[in-house]
Amino acid sequence: MNERQKKTACFSGHRPRRFEWGYDERDERCELLLSKIKDRVSAAAERGFTRFLCGGAIGADIWCGEIVLDMKSVYGGLELEVVVPCEGQDAGWPPEARERYRELLARADGGSVLSRVYTRSCMMERNRHMVSRSGLLIAVFDGVQRGGTWQTIKMAVRDGVEIDIIQPE
Repeated sequence: MNERQKKTACFSGHRPRRFEWGYDERDERCELLLSKIKDRVSAAAERGFTRFLCGGAIGADIWCGEIVLDMKSVYGGLELEVVVPCEGQDAGWPPEARERYRELLARADGGSVLSRVYTRSCMMERNRHMVSRSGLLIAVFDGVQRGGTWQTIKMAVRDGVEIDIIQPE
Protein backbone atom coordinates (compact mmCIF):
# COMPACT_ATOMS: atom_id res chain seq x y z
CA MET A 1 0.00 0.00 0.00
CA ASN A 2 1.44 3.37 -1.00
CA GLU A 3 1.44 6.50 1.17
CA ARG A 4 -1.52 8.04 -0.65
CA GLN A 5 -3.64 4.94 -0.07
CA LYS A 6 -2.78 5.06 3.64
CA LYS A 7 -4.42 8.49 3.82
CA THR A 8 -7.40 7.73 1.56
CA ALA A 9 -10.78 6.34 2.61
CA CYS A 10 -13.70 5.54 0.35
CA PHE A 11 -17.41 5.07 0.95
CA SER A 12 -20.02 2.59 -0.15
CA GLY A 13 -23.61 2.32 0.94
CA HIS A 14 -27.21 1.71 0.06
CA ARG A 15 -29.74 3.78 -1.83
CA PRO A 16 -32.77 5.11 0.08
CA ARG A 17 -35.03 2.25 -1.03
CA ARG A 18 -32.94 -0.18 1.10
CA PHE A 19 -33.73 1.74 4.29
CA GLU A 20 -37.05 1.47 6.12
CA TRP A 21 -37.34 5.28 6.15
CA GLY A 22 -36.72 5.61 2.40
CA TYR A 23 -36.19 9.26 1.51
CA ASP A 24 -37.35 10.68 4.87
CA GLU A 25 -34.10 12.04 6.31
CA ARG A 26 -36.00 13.52 9.28
CA ASP A 27 -36.75 10.00 10.50
CA GLU A 28 -34.86 9.41 13.75
CA ARG A 29 -33.28 6.24 12.35
CA CYS A 30 -31.82 8.22 9.45
CA GLU A 31 -30.61 10.92 11.84
CA LEU A 32 -28.92 8.21 13.92
CA LEU A 33 -27.25 6.78 10.81
CA LEU A 34 -25.99 10.22 9.79
CA SER A 35 -24.57 10.67 13.28
CA LYS A 36 -22.78 7.31 13.01
CA ILE A 37 -21.31 8.30 9.65
CA LYS A 38 -20.07 11.57 11.12
CA ASP A 39 -18.46 9.69 14.01
CA ARG A 40 -16.68 7.30 11.62
CA VAL A 41 -15.43 10.11 9.38
CA SER A 42 -14.18 11.91 12.47
CA ALA A 43 -12.42 8.75 13.69
CA ALA A 44 -10.82 8.28 10.25
CA ALA A 45 -9.63 11.91 10.22
CA GLU A 46 -8.20 11.47 13.73
CA ARG A 47 -6.23 8.48 12.38
CA GLY A 48 -4.74 10.56 9.55
CA PHE A 49 -7.12 9.90 6.68
CA THR A 50 -7.37 13.18 4.79
CA ARG A 51 -8.64 12.17 1.35
CA PHE A 52 -12.15 10.71 0.94
CA LEU A 53 -13.64 9.21 -2.21
CA CYS A 54 -17.37 8.86 -2.78
CA GLY A 55 -19.34 7.67 -5.77
CA GLY A 56 -21.96 10.41 -5.51
CA ALA A 57 -24.90 8.01 -5.75
CA ILE A 58 -28.21 8.92 -4.18
CA GLY A 59 -28.46 7.93 -0.51
CA ALA A 60 -25.43 6.90 1.54
CA ASP A 61 -22.83 8.17 -0.97
CA ILE A 62 -24.21 11.70 -0.98
CA TRP A 63 -24.70 11.68 2.81
CA CYS A 64 -21.08 10.61 3.34
CA GLY A 65 -19.76 13.20 0.91
CA GLU A 66 -21.79 15.99 2.50
CA ILE A 67 -20.53 15.00 5.94
CA VAL A 68 -16.90 15.15 4.78
CA LEU A 69 -17.50 18.60 3.32
CA ASP A 70 -19.17 19.79 6.53
CA MET A 71 -16.28 18.44 8.63
CA LYS A 72 -13.62 20.35 6.69
CA SER A 73 -14.08 23.21 9.14
CA VAL A 74 -13.23 20.88 12.05
CA TYR A 75 -10.41 18.94 10.40
CA GLY A 76 -8.32 21.17 8.18
CA GLY A 77 -6.87 19.44 5.17
CA LEU A 78 -9.75 17.08 4.41
CA GLU A 79 -10.43 16.57 0.71
CA LEU A 80 -13.43 15.06 -1.03
CA GLU A 81 -13.25 13.56 -4.49
CA VAL A 82 -16.38 12.37 -6.26
CA VAL A 83 -15.83 9.38 -8.53
CA VAL A 84 -18.72 9.40 -11.00
CA PRO A 85 -19.37 6.08 -12.77
CA CYS A 86 -20.90 7.66 -15.89
CA GLU A 87 -22.17 10.94 -17.22
CA GLY A 88 -25.83 11.45 -16.41
CA GLN A 89 -25.72 9.26 -13.30
CA ASP A 90 -28.50 11.41 -11.83
CA ALA A 91 -30.80 11.36 -14.87
CA GLY A 92 -33.67 9.41 -13.25
CA TRP A 93 -33.41 10.86 -9.77
CA PRO A 94 -35.98 13.10 -8.07
CA PRO A 95 -35.23 16.83 -8.60
CA GLU A 96 -34.17 17.40 -4.97
CA ALA A 97 -31.65 14.54 -5.16
CA ARG A 98 -30.25 15.87 -8.43
CA GLU A 99 -29.78 19.29 -6.88
CA ARG A 100 -27.91 17.82 -3.89
CA TYR A 101 -25.73 15.75 -6.21
CA ARG A 102 -24.80 18.77 -8.30
CA GLU A 103 -24.10 20.78 -5.14
CA LEU A 104 -21.84 17.95 -3.94
CA LEU A 105 -19.94 18.01 -7.24
CA ALA A 106 -19.58 21.79 -7.07
CA ARG A 107 -18.25 21.75 -3.48
CA ALA A 108 -15.92 18.74 -3.89
CA ASP A 109 -12.18 19.23 -4.17
CA GLY A 110 -11.98 17.11 -7.28
CA GLY A 111 -13.46 14.24 -9.10
CA SER A 112 -13.54 12.15 -12.19
CA VAL A 113 -16.07 10.66 -14.59
CA LEU A 114 -15.10 7.11 -15.49
CA SER A 115 -17.40 6.59 -18.50
CA ARG A 116 -19.22 8.86 -20.92
CA VAL A 117 -22.14 6.41 -21.10
CA TYR A 118 -23.88 4.03 -18.75
CA THR A 119 -22.79 0.40 -19.01
CA ARG A 120 -23.83 -2.64 -16.99
CA SER A 121 -20.45 -2.61 -15.27
CA CYS A 122 -19.83 1.12 -14.71
CA MET A 123 -20.96 1.10 -11.07
CA MET A 124 -18.66 -1.81 -10.23
CA GLU A 125 -15.83 -0.15 -12.13
CA ARG A 126 -16.36 2.96 -9.98
CA ASN A 127 -16.27 0.84 -6.82
CA ARG A 128 -13.11 -0.95 -7.98
CA HIS A 129 -11.50 2.42 -8.78
CA MET A 130 -12.20 3.74 -5.27
CA VAL A 131 -11.19 0.58 -3.37
CA SER A 132 -7.93 0.23 -5.30
CA ARG A 133 -6.91 3.73 -4.22
CA SER A 134 -7.92 3.45 -0.56
CA GLY A 135 -6.63 2.12 2.72
CA LEU A 136 -10.08 2.21 4.36
CA LEU A 137 -13.61 1.44 3.19
CA ILE A 138 -16.42 2.95 5.27
CA ALA A 139 -19.53 0.99 4.29
CA VAL A 140 -23.14 1.64 5.23
CA PHE A 141 -24.25 -1.98 5.03
CA ASP A 142 -27.44 -3.70 6.18
CA GLY A 143 -25.88 -7.17 6.25
CA VAL A 144 -27.73 -8.52 3.20
CA GLN A 145 -25.14 -10.27 1.04
CA ARG A 146 -26.20 -8.95 -2.34
CA GLY A 147 -25.85 -5.71 -4.27
CA GLY A 148 -23.13 -3.19 -4.93
CA THR A 149 -22.16 -2.50 -1.33
CA TRP A 150 -21.70 -6.21 -0.64
CA GLN A 151 -19.59 -6.56 -3.80
CA THR A 152 -17.49 -3.56 -2.73
CA ILE A 153 -16.88 -5.07 0.70
CA LYS A 154 -15.73 -8.29 -0.98
CA MET A 155 -13.35 -6.27 -3.18
CA ALA A 156 -11.89 -4.59 -0.09
CA VAL A 157 -11.43 -7.96 1.64
CA ARG A 158 -9.59 -9.33 -1.41
CA ASP A 159 -7.36 -6.23 -1.58
CA GLY A 160 -6.58 -6.19 2.14
CA VAL A 161 -8.29 -2.82 2.61
CA GLU A 162 -9.48 -2.09 6.15
CA ILE A 163 -13.28 -2.12 6.42
CA ASP A 164 -15.45 -0.15 8.81
CA ILE A 165 -19.09 -1.23 8.57
CA ILE A 166 -21.89 1.03 9.76
CA GLN A 167 -25.07 -0.96 10.30
CA PRO A 168 -28.28 1.06 9.93
CA GLU A 169 -30.91 0.54 12.62
